[in-house]
Amino acid sequence: MDIERACHPETLQLQNEEALSFAGFSDQGKVDTKEQVARYRDFSTRCLLQEIAVVSTLLICFALGYLLSYLAGLEYGSFLHGKILYAVFVSFNVYAAGQAFYSWAVLSSKSVARDYMFFWAAAFTGAALGNSIDYLLWVSETNLFKQNMLTNLIFVFSLILSFPGIYFLAQVCQVKITRQPFLYSLPLVIIFAIIPIYMNLEMLRSIFNAGNFENISKIPNLKEFLFGVFYSLVSGYISSVSLFIWQTGKGRLVRSARLIGVGTIIFSFSCAIYAGLFPSVPLLHIPGNPVHVLIALGYVLVALGLRRTQNTIQALLHMETDRLPPVVTLTEIFGETEGLAVYKSLENNIRAALLELTKSREETQLKQEEIGLLEHEIFLRKETEHELLIAKERAEDASRAKSEFLALMSHELKTPLTAIKGYSALLKGNTLEKLIESQKITGVASEIEVNSHHLEQMVNDLLEFSQLESGNLKYEKEIFSLNEILHYIRSISNTQQRACSCQYTEIIPDESVKIEANRLVMQQIITNLLVNAFKFCNQSSVTLEIKQSANNLMIVVSDKGIGISEDHQQKIFDAFYQVSLGTKRKYGGIGLGLSIVKKLVTWLNGSISLESAPDQGSRFEVTLPIVVV
Repeated sequence: MDIERACHPETLQLQNEEALSFAGFSDQGKVDTKEQVARYRDFSTRCLLQEIAVVSTLLICFALGYLLSYLAGLEYGSFLHGKILYAVFVSFNVYAAGQAFYSWAVLSSKSVARDYMFFWAAAFTGAALGNSIDYLLWVSETNLFKQNMLTNLIFVFSLILSFPGIYFLAQVCQVKITRQPFLYSLPLVIIFAIIPIYMNLEMLRSIFNAGNFENISKIPNLKEFLFGVFYSLVSGYISSVSLFIWQTGKGRLVRSARLIGVGTIIFSFSCAIYAGLFPSVPLLHIPGNPVHVLIALGYVLVALGLRRTQNTIQALLHMETDRLPPVVTLTEIFGETEGLAVYKSLENNIRAALLELTKSREETQLKQEEIGLLEHEIFLRKETEHELLIAKERAEDASRAKSEFLALMSHELKTPLTAIKGYSALLKGNTLEKLIESQKITGVASEIEVNSHHLEQMVNDLLEFSQLESGNLKYEKEIFSLNEILHYIRSISNTQQRACSCQYTEIIPDESVKIEANRLVMQQIITNLLVNAFKFCNQSSVTLEIKQSANNLMIVVSDKGIGISEDHQQKIFDAFYQVSLGTKRKYGGIGLGLSIVKKLVTWLNGSISLESAPDQGSRFEVTLPIVVV
C-alpha cells in the first residue's frame, strides 16, 4: 500500500473501523468476537482499578494524617500539625510528577502523544520542585510559609509549560482549538475570581468603602493572594480547553483527556480557595488546611490521565494480532506526516519479515518432515520393544503361575488321595479283622469319606469356576424361604465345627423370610464363606448373621481367627490366590472359594466387603439388593 492510497479518506476510514473493531478500543466500532470484547473490558477494568487504588490511597493518607494528628493532640494550626499534613501533600505532588515523567519516558518513539506528555511531565516536575523547596525552607525556618519569590516563578513557568501540553492533547484527540474554549473559560474565570474575593469580602469592602486604596498593600500575604488568583485563572482556561476536548474529542485517548480535564478543574477550583486563604487565615493554619487534599487530587488525576495515555498507546501498538495498526491511530499518536511514514516503514518491515519467514518456514518444514520420519521410526521401534517386553513379562508370569498352580493342585489332590490310598490298604490287608475287633472300622471309613468329599469339593470348585469364567453356567431365579437352605448350611457348619473345634453361633431373626434368587447360589455363597471362616478360625469362634433390611438381604460371616493383613485384602478375591504359598503351607485349599463367592454375588447384583486385621479375625459382609420378597 502506498502513502497516497493510505491517505484516501475512505481507505483511512475503512482501516480505522476494521482495526478499532478488532482491538476493541473504539466507542462505535463493532467487535468481531467475544474474545476482543473481553480483552477491551479487561484493559479498561485494569486501568480503572489502578486509578481507584491511587485515589483511594491519597484520601486514606490524608485521613490518617488528620486522624493521627488529632489523636496525638496536635493543635490545628500548629507548626508540627502543618508540617505533617503538608508533607503528605508534597509527597503526592512528587508522586504525580514521577508518574507523569515515567509515562513519558517509557514511550520511546517520537510522537505527538509523547510531546503532550512531555510538557505535562515538565509542568508537574516544576510544581513538585516548587512545593518541595517551599516545604524545606519553611520547616528549616529559613522562610515563612510560601514567602519565596523563586518558587512562585517556578509555578508560573510550570503553568506556561502546560499550555503546549493541552494543545498537543487537543491535536491527539482530533480537536481544533477555536474561540469556543475561550467562551468556556469566561464563566470559569468569573467563578474562580469570585471565590477568593468572596472569602475576603469584608476586608475588601472596608478598603473600598474607606476610599483609601493605599490600604490594599496592607492586605495580609497580598503577594500569595495575587499569585493564587493568577494560578486559578490560568488553570481555569486550561480547564476550559480540557472540557472542550472532553466534549468534542475523538479516538482512543479521549478517556485520558477526560481524566486530565477533571484533574485541572479540581486544581483550578482548589487554587481559587487556596488564594482566598492567605488574607483571611493565619499563615500557620494554611499548610494543614484540607484544600491541599483537592490540590493533590488534581495533580494525581492529571498524572493518571497521562498513565492512561501510556497504557492505551502500548495496548494499541502491541496488539496480539498480525494486522498493521490502523493509519488513523498512528496519525493520532505520531502526527499526520510522521504517522504515515511510520505506517509505511512498518509495512515494508513486515513485508521483508514475511518473505524471510516464508523462506525459513519452508526450510523448517523440510527439517520437521525429516525429524517426523525419524521420530516415527523411533516410536515404532520403542513400541515394538515395549510390546516384546510386555509379552516377555506375561510369558514369565504365565509360566510362574502355571508352576505355582501345578504345585498347588498336585499337593492338594495328593493329600486326600494319599489318605484314601492308605486307609484302603488297611481295609485290603490282614488288619481288617483287627480293625473290626478294635471297632476302628468306622473311623477308617469316616476318614475315607472326608477325604473323598474334600477331593470332590476341589473338583467341583474347579468345574464351577471354569464355567463361571466362560459364562456357560446359568442359574434361574426362584422363590424360596430361608429355612429351606438352612438345613444344608447347618450340616456343613456342624461338620466344619467338629473338624476345627471352633465355637459356632447363628444370628437369624427371621428364618421364614422369602427370597427370590437361586437356591444353589445362596447355599454356595453362605457355605463357602463359612468354610473359609472355619478354616482360619484358629479354634476361636465363627458367627453367621442373616438379616433383612427393607428388600435387601444382609449376610455376615465373621470369625476371631488369624485375620488378613491389609496387603492381602485387595487380592483375596482373586482366583487361586493364597496368602501362604508352597507345599508346606499350614492351610490347605486351592484358593477358589472366595473368588466363586465374589462372582456369584456379582451375578445377583450384590456387593461384598471385608474388614480384617491380623490376629483379630475377619468379617465378610454380603449385601444382596431386592431379593427379599
